[in-house]
Amino acid sequence: MSVVNISMGQLVTSIAGRDEMQMYLVVGMQNNKNLLLVNGRDRKIVNPKRKNIRHVNVLNSIAKSVAEKIQSGIKVTDEEVRHAIQVLYKPENL
Repeated sequence: MSVVNISMGQLVTSIAGRDEMQMYLVVGMQNNKNLLLVNGRDRKIVNPKRKNIRHVNVLNSIAKSVAEKIQSGIKVTDEEVRHAIQVLYKPENL
């Protein structure tokens, strides 16, 4: 999979590393193989986690409010990220 298929605000699950099975939102992309991920708790907006695209499972859910703010340059808070993950992480949304 390439970064082209991933959108800002998309929900992903880590499948490798110490953070295996953690839920994150995509807030940025670097070159063609790394994503910048946040969860609002361990990885906050000011210090996103850089993770190889091969080490995440991309889910179909997108946090539209977070994505719109990121694309328009408005600051996103960690509370908004936590809330978006909580809303999106439901069996019917996965």
